[in-house]
Amino acid sequence: MHPYVRPLLVLATLLLAACSQEAPKQPELRDIKAGTLRLALTDARECVSLPGQVQSRNSVTLASKLSGTVVEVLAREGDALQAGQPILRIDDAELRQREQSVRSSAGQAGLESKALAARKAQAKASLDRMQKLLDQNAVSRDDVDRARAEYEALASQEKAMAAQSSAAGFQGAEIRALMQYSTVTSPLTGVLSRRHVDLGAFVQAGSPLAEVDDLTSGFELVAQADETLLGRVETGMTVVALIPALSPAPFLTRLSAVIGQVDPASRSFRVKAALDETPRPGMFGKICVPVAEGPKLLVPESCIRRRGELTTALIVDEDSVLRLRLVKTGGVYQKADIEGQTFILQTGTDRPEAMPAGGLVEVLSGLAPGDEVVTDAPDVAREGDRLVRG
Repeated sequence: MHPYVRPLLVLATLLLAACSQEAPKQPELRDIKAGTLRLALTDARECVSLPGQVQSRNSVTLASKLSGTVVEVLAREGDALQAGQPILRIDDAELRQREQSVRSSAGQAGLESKALAARKAQAKASLDRMQKLLDQNAVSRDDVDRARAEYEALASQEKAMAAQSSAAGFQGAEIRALMQYSTVTSPLTGVLSRRHVDLGAFVQAGSPLAEVDDLTSGFELVAQADETLLGRVETGMTVVALIPALSPAPFLTRLSAVIGQVDPASRSFRVKAALDETPRPGMFGKICVPVAEGPKLLVPESCIRRRGELTTALIVDEDSVLRLRLVKTGGVYQKADIEGQTFILQTGTDRPEAMPAGGLVEVLSGLAPGDEVVTDAPDVAREGDRLVRG
């Protein structure tokens, strides 16, 4: 047999065996029930969300004017306060000792001043007598000069003692004034919103002790804005505010103040929005500042399927068959229709578990207006499944 014939026979045998096997079966189409949504562009005003908190328009921070230990706490956080009502007391034993020492020094200086005054009067009388005797040539000029020198020295000592006594008096008055601040009182009628120190704490002069809010002055929502927004916000502009503890619905308001001083540490500045509601100080809220307006392709977060590093969505073709699309997403927004205007508010997150209810995801590529996208698809849904409508 020719040497090339045997390999050809083996190859022919293998080909016949392969042809005799059955062709692999195609996977059967599965029927899937799910909701769908026809995509369209959304014209809205995009808003940057600035987290903040509610503050009363008149809020006072009380600071310590002396150093010492807190020996008594007279009010708790949340207590209603009247103007002049004590909040806490700081130990003033050291001040009392200093005041007693100054008082003793002032008393001693007073006694010495009286003695000097008597000696000065006697020296003045002696000087006058010597002057008369000099006129009569009964004493020498040196005797008169010695008498005058003694009188002037006593007069100088009296002035120095008077200055020392006056200084002691001023020092005592200053200490007594500081002692009045050992009891920290509320300067207004309001609520103790925060107490920075507890019983037994040692405080330094100038350190904050407590914060009191005047609830009758109204409220503002205060937030920190990035310095890039400095030229885009101004007092009186319309913004969207959101206070979840009061209501899940955003509302329109106006900026009541823009404090343009940029904090060099955080590179931000403060903005304040007026509130007509009656919240409580400290509540969390957001000021949403409109920064752009235009069409965006937004889809509910339930349309997005994340599989590891891939972000996908399922659409329905003209034969009701599911097709998989890779999509690129942008920001996450909350849509708000307020007083005939449509706003989309940045949520500050792109994590599915952190998205708010009803969150919308911006699609940058992979989907287009007019696509019918599947919402709430079961996890087992895949490309090639058939959508069962109704």
